[in-house]
Amino acid sequence: MSDEPFKTVQAQTTSASLVKPAELVDVVELTPLKLIDRRAFNLMLGAAWKTISEDVEHSIPKSELRPDSSHSVGERLDDCIGRLMGARVKVNVERDGKPYTLNIPLLETVAEPLRADGNVYYRFPRELRKLVLDSNVFARLRKDVMFALTSKYALALYEMIQKRGNLNFKTTEKFSIKNIRELLGVPNGKLQAYKNFKAKALLPAVTEVQGLADFGVTFHEIKESRAVRTIEISWWKKSEEELKAVWQELHSSKVGRRVRLKERMPMKSSVGPS
Repeated sequence: MSDEPFKTVQAQTTSASLVKPAELVDVVELTPLKLIDRRAFNLMLGAAWKTISEDVEHSIPKSELRPDSSHSVGERLDDCIGRLMGARVKVNVERDGKPYTLNIPLLETVAEPLRADGNVYYRFPRELRKLVLDSNVFARLRKDVMFALTSKYALALYEMIQKRGNLNFKTTEKFSIKNIRELLGVPNGKLQAYKNFKAKALLPAVTEVQGLADFGVTFHEIKESRAVRTIEISWWKKSEEELKAVWQELHSSKVGRRVRLKERMPMKSSVGPS
């Protein structure tokens, strides 16, 4: 057997799921992205996966980037591609045993042919390709879950949990409020009060991911001087019964889903000393 560590590029995509390197999961958005943007980028990664490390042009049908074909959705998709073209993220990596922070663009170029053929053509920048080649931890993302989630905060949390879920040595992680805000993609100046951040971003994201993903998730608030300073997120592999409930929810009408998911939350967040 080879002593070489498993590389993320060796992982296989499927018709139902895609692979996202861990380094592209825990990112800080330097230019704010929307739900449709993050989802489209994930799908573009998946479509390019077999040649992801090569300096080649990739393509993906527009129909795969949107859940329906309405005119308004098409317009939003064009806006989405434009935002991705200008998007940059901050990525933490380790090279030669030393930690580095990189500021990289998500895409190098995007082109659409003058004769519309229904595809988007794109390239990934050299820095991103190297990052993928060096990666050995990844998140496996289900496409049906990505399309079921209704906020960018839920998608970001889903990716974070999927990345961490298969780490046998770890089932919890602590984040400062600043860090978890950044990782969920909360724009600067938005939801600045913790109670607003919790009500509009954190709690809805946890509720959706808990109800729709393969891993269960909850969080614990840690107070210092009567203020919440740290969030401890916990995750676990769901039982067969829990997974059946997930499958049923993913195949049920979205009408009333928010209420159903709230009712199924295993426990409320708690607070305590550090």
